[in-house]
Amino acid sequence: MTNNIFRSIIATVIGIAVAFALLWLAQYAGSEFSPDAYDPNSGEVLIPIGSTIALLVGWFVGTFAGGWIAMRASRGTGAGWVVAGAVIGAALYRAATLADAWWIMAFGVAIPLAGVWIAQRAAGTIAD
Repeated sequence: MTNNIFRSIIATVIGIAVAFALLWLAQYAGSEFSPDAYDPNSGEVLIPIGSTIALLVGWFVGTFAGGWIAMRASRGTGAGWVVAGAVIGAALYRAATLADAWWIMAFGVAIPLAGVWIAQRAAGTIAD
């Protein structure tokens, strides 16, 4: 019993680290290919569509990979869903602090949920 709890905790921490590393990598790539522009007239930072697409892809890839690793390492599904929860929390925090549009917040919930659901199918751990 104790081994399973420690296995799940360690798997969750590793899954979250992988998810956020991949998310950071996607955001970095998006900002390199499509950098933000400052509009001196309005004083706002204009985020191009390329950076937004990279962010959405990063949410999916990060959640999928982190969730899959967590599920495989823990031999259950709970750790992967915790990884998805961490990504959703970070996505909502980002959207709220940057005053993003409502659809970014909706994608911030839907994309990680889809990613972890597909990861659960790919990991082959249907039941906990």
